[in-house]
Amino acid sequence: MLILHDGNPLIHIRRPWVNHALMIATVGVFLLQLGDLVSWQMLAFFPAQLWNRWPVPGPLNGILGLVTHQFLHGDILHILANLVALRVFGDNVEDALGHWRYALFFLGSGAVAAMTQGLLGNPYVPIIGASGAIAAVMAGYLLLHPRARILVLAFNVAPILAPASLVVGFGILVNIAMAYDITLLTGGPPDPQDMVVAWWAHVGGFACGLAFVPFLTSHNVRLFQSAPTSQGTGMHWLGRLIPSLSWPGDRPFAEDTTAAVAAAVNPGRAKLLVFVKATFYILLILVLMRYL
Repeated sequence: MLILHDGNPLIHIRRPWVNHALMIATVGVFLLQLGDLVSWQMLAFFPAQLWNRWPVPGPLNGILGLVTHQFLHGDILHILANLVALRVFGDNVEDALGHWRYALFFLGSGAVAAMTQGLLGNPYVPIIGASGAIAAVMAGYLLLHPRARILVLAFNVAPILAPASLVVGFGILVNIAMAYDITLLTGGPPDPQDMVVAWWAHVGGFACGLAFVPFLTSHNVRLFQSAPTSQGTGMHWLGRLIPSLSWPGDRPFAEDTTAAVAAAVNPGRAKLLVFVKATFYILLILVLMRYL
């Protein structure tokens, strides 16, 4: 599923300055790459070099490469996917951690993710991209806001508002499956492109987020928060126009209380309705995939 927007409001900070700075730095480095002003070989992380199995290819590779590789990207689709995910999930995690702890968490998780790929993946394939750090951010978002609704294109076709627990959980399951056996989801021989995707970096980053976010959050921030009562005007109208999956009793809008009261009175019926609604949306997606 293609992640687009969440609308989850900030509570503890006015602006996610660190998240914005990371996005600007990522775009800046990518523009330097396009202009051949920066060589990716100088900034990528080479696991084999760090394990003393490969001659040093550049002065920054090794320890510094654990950080610098996070600002490199292979093409426009690579950087756009990471920027959108960082915009959707990063601001709320920075809101919970605070500016400086979020910066250290992001860069540190990216380094741990790269080390995980070097240990469990192919150490001779250079690592670039912020995906490992973003996986950690998504794990933090999952711990903080599992009920927040995310606007996604399911199977890149049907727009749906789905709980973060479903969106992030599905994403990490795919990465674990691909890390263990890249033929599992393709049903055929490995694609050379899949071989160079740092699946283990994503898994390592996600594990890092689960491990550290509970210890880095501010003292007044709770884990597993309820669904936000307000997610902005745009999400308000989107919720009325497109399908919305939710946990029993959760509603996309604070003023929509009738169904919430009914769910509290009859939780069994609420769960049945969620199941029926989910089945209908899955069938709708399959139909759209067939004819679009």
